Amino acid sequence: MSVLGIESVNKPSFSLTPSFVDGNLAVKFSGNADMAAMSTLAVYLRSVHSEAMQLGVGEVTVDLTELYFMNSSCFKSFVTWIESASSAGSSAYRIKFVANPKLHWQRRSLEALRCLADHIVTVQS
Repeated sequence: MSVLGIESVNKPSFSLTPSFVDGNLAVKFSGNADMAAMSTLAVYLRSVHSEAMQLGVGEVTVDLTELYFMNSSCFKSFVTWIESASSAGSSAYRIKFVANPKLHWQRRSLEALRCLADHIVTVQS
């Protein structure tokens, strides 16, 4: 599936599925964001940022309900992405993380991301 310049990623233990609904981008994560996913995720989030800026979307939704593990290197990719989005000034878009309430690590980790840029980041569980 393709959403303009963003393609799906399907690896044995990690996948990313983009969609474009009601004028906003969304990306569904599943599997495990471990060392094998690190470089893919960093590049992918840069692409998401570029597409969001090009399209002028108001929000990017990141659905993590089926992401069972994320290591610190992948977490850093989210920090970098949020910093890029936050520094976009008047063109900044919101980032909404949708968490799985049964995965406690998500609540703690996503709260840290929200605190990084609470003017653009929200967390829903």
